[in-house]
Order: sequence, then C-alpha cells, then structure tokens
Amino acid sequence: MDVRVARLRGFFAADPANPELACELADALFATGAHEGARQALESLPDASRPAAGVQFRLGRCALVEGDYTGAEAVYQRLVAGGIDAPAIAHDLAFSQLCQRRTDAALATVDDAIDRFGNSPALAVLRARIALMQERYDDALASLDTALTLDPDDLAAHGVRALVLLDAGRFDEAGAAADATLRRDAEQHEALLVASTLALWRQDLTVAETLFQRALHAHPNSGRALSGFGQLLLLRNELARGEEVLRAATVAMPDHVGTWHALAWAQLLQGHADEAEASYRSAYAIDRNFGDTHGGLALIAALRGDMEAAEQSVKVALRLDPNATTALYAQTLVQEARGDSAGADAALAHLLRDGPAAAMPVRDFAARLKQTLRPRAS
Repeated sequence: MDVRVARLRGFFAADPANPELACELADALFATGAHEGARQALESLPDASRPAAGVQFRLGRCALVEGDYTGAEAVYQRLVAGGIDAPAIAHDLAFSQLCQRRTDAALATVDDAIDRFGNSPALAVLRARIALMQERYDDALASLDTALTLDPDDLAAHGVRALVLLDAGRFDEAGAAADATLRRDAEQHEALLVASTLALWRQDLTVAETLFQRALHAHPNSGRALSGFGQLLLLRNELARGEEVLRAATVAMPDHVGTWHALAWAQLLQGHADEAEASYRSAYAIDRNFGDTHGGLALIAALRGDMEAAEQSVKVALRLDPNATTALYAQTLVQEARGDSAGADAALAHLLRDGPAAAMPVRDFAARLKQTLRPRAS
C-alpha cells in the first residue's frame, strides 16, 4: 500500500468524522487509481459531515470516473446553486456536460469560467476537447496553443493535441506528438489512444493491444479505447469477446456511428443477423446519411434473401458514399444470388485486394462472411 495512503488511513480511522481528512485520503487514493476506495472513504463520513463542499466536489469526481455523468453534473449544479464557486467546479461541470455530448452547454460553462476566473491550462484544454467533439479542429488547436503558452509542460494539452491531429487526418504529426508525449508520461490517455489507434491501423496488433490495455486500465470507461480494442479483437477472430467490448463502447459512446458499425460486423460474422440489424438501425437513428449504414442494411436484406430490398439499399448507400464497403460487398451477394457467381467473385477479389475493404475490420473477415452468408443468400 502507498505509504501516504496508509498514513492518512490511520489518521482518518482515529478521526472518522473529519471531512478534511476524508478529502485528503480520497485525493491520495485517486492519485493511485483507487477510485472506489476514495468513494468509500467519503461516503463513510457521518451525515453531518458529508455535505461539506470539498466532500461533494470529490464525490462528483468519483461519479465522473465511474461514467455517471448526469450524477456528476447534478453534484456540481448543487454546489453552484449553494453559492460554492471555483474554477475547478466550473471545469468539472463543463466536463460532465461534454461527456453527455452537450457541447453547447459545456462551451458556455467554460467560456463563462474563463470570463470570470481568467484562462488556465485546464480550462483551455477542456475548451479544445469541446471543439474536437464539434469537429472544429483549428479552434481546438488554437485553444491548445493557449494552454501550452500558459504551461509548456502541460501533458494533457500535448496528448489532446495528438488526438486533434489524428482526427483531423494529420496522421504523421499525430503519431509524432503521441510518441513525444508518451516518452514523458507513459500513461497519458489521449496519447495512448492515438498510438494504439495508429498501431491498429498498421495491424501491429501486439503493440496496439498493449497500448489499449494501458489506456483502459486507467480509464475503463474510455469509449474510444473500448471501440479500438473491440476492433482489435475482431481482427484476432475473437468475435464473441469483441462483441462484448464493442457493446461496452456503444454504452460509453452511444452516438458514435463507427462503433455501431463495428458491433454489427461482430454480430454478422457470428451469424446473428437480427442483432446486427439492430446495431445498424441504431447507427441509422444517429445519422441517416452514412453510406455504410445503408450498406449494412443491404447486407441484412441479402442475408435474408430479399434481393430487391438489398438492391435498393445498395443504391442509396452508393449515392451517399461510392466507396461504402458494406454496400459494395452486399452488391456481390446480390450478383451471386442473380446467378453471376463469376462477377461476384471478381468484385470480392477486388474488394479484398485494393478496394475500400482496406478499411478495417472488413478486409480480414469478408471472405469468412461470404462463406457464412452464401448458403442463405442463394
């Protein structure tokens, strides 16, 4: 056990109603990653001590770590309503709103905090996170420049910068930024996400797994880490486990279309057409304009032998995205069902060799999927 934690436990055991000691112990436990222990220490306080602002603030932090973002926001809103105000409270309130994907509310909270308290690296980084979720990459980088001007050694700013570069498609810069950050802090979350994702795309699965596992050890509710690790498991043909991890990712990121698509592939490859259709419908409810979603629905229709519906969905998919892999693959199944086996095989060979099936996880599983679906689609 950490020496400081052990010492504080002893002090707190001798004075179990002391909220200041409970907060010190909770902070020490947080520093070691023992978040559940921190909550237990805070909640062991008697009712008279628990409403203290410091205790409530840390209970909000516990809720954030546990993924209870609405609960965390409620804690911070109660503090603000009670006249307790500080930059850290505003920061965590905005972060809880961001985690609920309420980006406009989060941005308003951050901007109000900057106006009232002045800027800080933490607030500037959070503002960058909001801009990243809104896909305003230049604005995100500008906020990170501000954070790094205020503190050139802020590792969160360096890590988030790597993630912004990744999402902006600047992959070489993202990889270099992630590597530089990890040399300074091997556990920095965003840098781990970038390095693991790039390793996954290179199909360096051993490295990717190590990095995803490190990210998930510190951040078990990280939607992006769960999604990436789930896709890695699919590439290793661990379909049931991959489906389980991807389900957890959709809970953490319910609005992420790509994760619903990956979950649908995991289900398709196990022959679970109904579950795959439900996943594609979830993706469709988020955004009706993704070609791969319509292509996935075409695959389901082809699997069920409804080639007319499959053809209609393929047309919609390819109008939205001429390179939609699921649509192109569904098209091969329709060709085969119509008796053009040679054309279907040629199209599939193209997809597997150098077509859009180069996007993971399709290329490694398309042949297996074809074998799975062929008896039902003919």
